[in-house]
Amino acid sequence: MRSSPESRKILLDTSFLLPTLGIRVQEEVNDALQKLHPRTEKIFYSEASLLECIWLAKGLIRKGKYDEAIFRRGLLSITKTGYYDVLHPSAEDYLFALRLCELGHTDMIDNLLYAIALNNMCWFLTIDETFETFIEKQDFQNVILTPKTL
Repeated sequence: MRSSPESRKILLDTSFLLPTLGIRVQEEVNDALQKLHPRTEKIFYSEASLLECIWLAKGLIRKGKYDEAIFRRGLLSITKTGYYDVLHPSAEDYLFALRLCELGHTDMIDNLLYAIALNNMCWFLTIDETFETFIEKQDFQNVILTPKTL
């Protein structure tokens, strides 16, 4: 799938939501976020990623490194400001995610996000280059962007 920058739609992997929630990430994630252009690109998230974010927040709570005020502001920014749009998975997306699992990729959130992106004609921005290799090996359409290819 190739599209011009004026019409590019990008579904973010969970890692790219974490900075908004006050959770530290690899520098490549921050660098990639700086390359996104919300005026010319439509930026999407999935509620599956928000679920993954609260799993990560749970771990931060245990370590005493969770800031509820920042996390709350981040959630409101993601869900209410209009900077991001939400994409909801279809039944087919869930079934395709299970198929990817059967083929050997066990990260169900990545599988679901890829399926959502594919079915909504979006790019899927992820730092997981092994997932891109898996998709190519299975001969599925590569709609994956990484920080290196952004």
